[in-house]
Amino acid sequence: MDTAVTVAGAVVCYRFAVSPAVRAMTRRRSLSLALIAGVAPVVLLAFRPTPEPGLLRWFAVFVIALLTWQGVTSDYDVTEPIDPQRRDKRLLLLLAAASCCWPPALLAWMAVYCGKLRGWKHHAMMPLRMLKAYLAWFLVALLCGATDSAAGLLLMLGCVSLSHYVKPAWSKARLGPRPWSWMWHNRTHYLMASAYSWGWARFLPTETVSRILHRARGLDRPVNLLTMAVEAAGLAAFIDRRLLVAILVATALFNLAVALASGILFWENIGTNIALAIAVGQLPDAEGEAAFGWPAALIALTVLVLSAADLLWQPWHLGWWDSPFTARVHWQVETASGAKLGLYNDFMCPYEREFGRVLGYFLTDQPVLHGHLGIVWERRLRDLLVQADGDREQMHHLKNTYGCVQKDEQLAEEHIAFLTTMFTRLNSGACKGPLPRSLRWLKAPGGQLYRWGDLHPYRGGEPVRRITIRYEERCYRPATGDFVLLTDHVIREIDLLPPATDRGSNPCARSSSTAAPTSESC
Repeated sequence: MDTAVTVAGAVVCYRFAVSPAVRAMTRRRSLSLALIAGVAPVVLLAFRPTPEPGLLRWFAVFVIALLTWQGVTSDYDVTEPIDPQRRDKRLLLLLAAASCCWPPALLAWMAVYCGKLRGWKHHAMMPLRMLKAYLAWFLVALLCGATDSAAGLLLMLGCVSLSHYVKPAWSKARLGPRPWSWMWHNRTHYLMASAYSWGWARFLPTETVSRILHRARGLDRPVNLLTMAVEAAGLAAFIDRRLLVAILVATALFNLAVALASGILFWENIGTNIALAIAVGQLPDAEGEAAFGWPAALIALTVLVLSAADLLWQPWHLGWWDSPFTARVHWQVETASGAKLGLYNDFMCPYEREFGRVLGYFLTDQPVLHGHLGIVWERRLRDLLVQADGDREQMHHLKNTYGCVQKDEQLAEEHIAFLTTMFTRLNSGACKGPLPRSLRWLKAPGGQLYRWGDLHPYRGGEPVRRITIRYEERCYRPATGDFVLLTDHVIREIDLLPPATDRGSNPCARSSSTAAPTSESC
């Protein structure tokens, strides 16, 4: 009963206090509210004992360090003043140290990480929500005077983590007329083909990839079954400690498999779930006993169902049909020496996620059929794309029938202004990252690994005199194993002035062409 009350209180605090506070601070990018909120609980220390999370404190410290590493080592947005960004990174380090000692300082840490350093993105959502849950538990335990409630904290942390897998399983079960439709009919090897077309692992010869795909297509249904089993296993995770550890390790291995197959690397989730599995395994029996068994499993099931219904927090659905067709916008540069190089998303950090996904559709008048990596949300459309088999006339008909033109001249002008300002300043010697070139290997990895293409990558070795933006359509033909280039044409060219003529920033430049820094749901 004590554990249920603690979890209920922490869930209410998370939903109606911590989450709204973080959202408000993130949008306003102000530390004043966070500092006040962080200092206020000090008053309670005179009347209440300090909650003791036990070994789970070190788990929280690890997650804080993990995300702080990402925030501190990410590149600067050179279209904005560098000094404030450098101060924000230093402040993030200071607040991270304070948060390890005093959890309410996490509010100020999140205000900097999420608001000023644009950390609230899909791949960091799960560990960030775990820190919000940790903070909510601490505040409730402090208010209620509960000094030994590690079981409630463990339930909260486990539910936050596993909800990000249960929700996708629920979404996949709703895609077709029957709960097993996705498992039986999705052709998951198309995801591998689309990722290769998109820019993942293009160092591999096409013939090698075709052979891999030919062998992988026979594993679609077993892989789909295993995927849904791992994602849904969290519903029963708290029956036994060993089961929870096994499921957390399975989710980490699942994310690793996703990275190898598609180039989508949830390294934050992998590290966080492995750390939680270690913490659970090392937790003394006396501290974690109340977190396992059928009563605890029913509490966790309630929280997971509510989160899947978007009533507590909002994990992404992540349910779709994979198709073999991709249409993507690519960026290329011509350097001062005349070399033509690919401008890939890793160089565009801190916007590597945007440049790795579907950014640029607003530049073209071509109808777009799909989302990231060729995904669609109707099985009929997937089947029609497969039947077209790369035929240009059939693809033209499908685009005009099912596609949507996303052309937007205002966004296009803002995007061009952003690129112009960015590369003009880089040509003039602006500092792109906080780490010196010799220490760039210490930079946290990105989450969208689309760093290959038809051209060698641009690494900033010499000035850029022209940026070319191209629209390409590629299709994998399952029958023959071929990758067909259907369309390739230039949609924009940006000529840059020599560095000596740079007179300052372009007044139309924006830090991002597609989304505000906190565009994703809190």
